Amino acid sequence: MEIFIVFLIIAIAIIGIKTNKQITKNYVKKEYAYVKKECIMTAFELKFYQILQECISGCVIIPQAHFSMFLEHRIKGQNWKAAFSRINGKSVDFLICNNEMKPLFAVELDDSTHNRLERQKRDIFVNSIMNNANMPLLRFKAGEWNNETIKQKVSQVFQTHASVNTDFQKSTTLNQD
Repeated sequence: MEIFIVFLIIAIAIIGIKTNKQITKNYVKKEYAYVKKECIMTAFELKFYQILQECISGCVIIPQAHFSMFLEHRIKGQNWKAAFSRINGKSVDFLICNNEMKPLFAVELDDSTHNRLERQKRDIFVNSIMNNANMPLLRFKAGEWNNETIKQKVSQVFQTHASVNTDFQKSTTLNQD
């Protein structure tokens, strides 16, 4: 009888170990490998960024800025989760802020992907949101910009949007003090 009990305990232990290994195996997630990018922007975006930087000294340029970074979705009377879900994962190519990190305007670079129907729908949505939020949005088509066109459009934003100019002036005045 003792041999039977010892045998039964050993059998239960072996079954328990095998079951535990199977359970553990099913729950272990595969690890993924990552490699640092050479640059966070495409060559096209980087060239634009460098020119933009020359045009707007005294401002901070944030590449690939998510809408939730600069657009408030928690507005009284609307469903916050639903409002957030509409902008979640969407970004502009560049967000321009004053030195106090107050958003001034956004920039989108429209390459050939913007010719696709789904992208055009997204662009209409983005234009609408930015307009409703009183957030100026500059669009530049690929191959149709240079130093002068960038300077000209940026200058127009500062001239035509009083809040942009006021917020920029406040920031630069504070820096001079």
